[in-house]
Amino acid sequence: MQELESGAEWLRARLRADLHDLHPVTIQVRTKSTESVFAKLQKGDYGDLWEIEDLIAARAVLLHPTDIKAAIDRVRLMLQFLDAKNIDAGRPSDFRYQQPHLISMFPSDYIERHPEVSRVKLEIQFTTYIQHALQESTHDVIYKGERFSWREARLDGRLRGLLEIVDDVLANISNMAQVDSDPSYEIFDKRNEIIDAARSIWRQDQLPSDMRRFAITVEGLLSASGVSIREFIELCGRHCDLIEALSLSPVDKTVGVLLRERYDQLLRGIKKRRILISSELEDLVPEARRWPKEKRVVLW
Repeated sequence: MQELESGAEWLRARLRADLHDLHPVTIQVRTKSTESVFAKLQKGDYGDLWEIEDLIAARAVLLHPTDIKAAIDRVRLMLQFLDAKNIDAGRPSDFRYQQPHLISMFPSDYIERHPEVSRVKLEIQFTTYIQHALQESTHDVIYKGERFSWREARLDGRLRGLLEIVDDVLANISNMAQVDSDPSYEIFDKRNEIIDAARSIWRQDQLPSDMRRFAITVEGLLSASGVSIREFIELCGRHCDLIEALSLSPVDKTVGVLLRERYDQLLRGIKKRRILISSELEDLVPEARRWPKEKRVVLW
């Protein structure tokens, strides 16, 4: 039925748009096959085709359980809400697949344009990335297998229990990691010192979003130049024109300071690595113009 396929495409696009800032891992939407519809009607639980709740079904896969409630609230407002299932906490000993989902219908403005789907019901499931991976891995064996197996069903439940724990750990990983104080680890300690140094030199809005990558890059530059973190802070204080330059990133500014102060050491210590030298950096730091071509990153 082409109307169902068109409705599924609309639903996929709308879910992606409305849940965009929750960063869903994937949005899956499918229409129920004729064979599956017929099999459901044969069970006798539905009086007609339009009572089937998942003629169009969607699954929103999110990173963490905490994102699911926000997603459910948005979808409730987006569609004509009919019912919610598995929203409340279930029995603590029950680990069957029972992810929350909504039963809804298309919004009135869509039905006005497409009256042929006015009675179609939609099922939207919400799950986490980890639970989704298990569902995808076991669906054909546990739910669509040729025979019933107690051991397979039991294993599925046990795995869901374990993965629920993993979901909770990942959602609260920062808090759980702080249960004990962080042990000293030289590599990380040094990189954290670089991050602290950068925050003492530049304002937060001047720093890159990925401070870990920044620290690793600066660590390599300082090591090649034979400059300690304390010396780096002192050197930056001598070159305010660079440090305050609006057209340069903190990494560019670090390179500029080291080119001015430790050109020869940096050239020897950089070995097989290359440095990105921008035209803006060459304008502010004449030494940058002398940097060998074979030791430059070529952008184009």
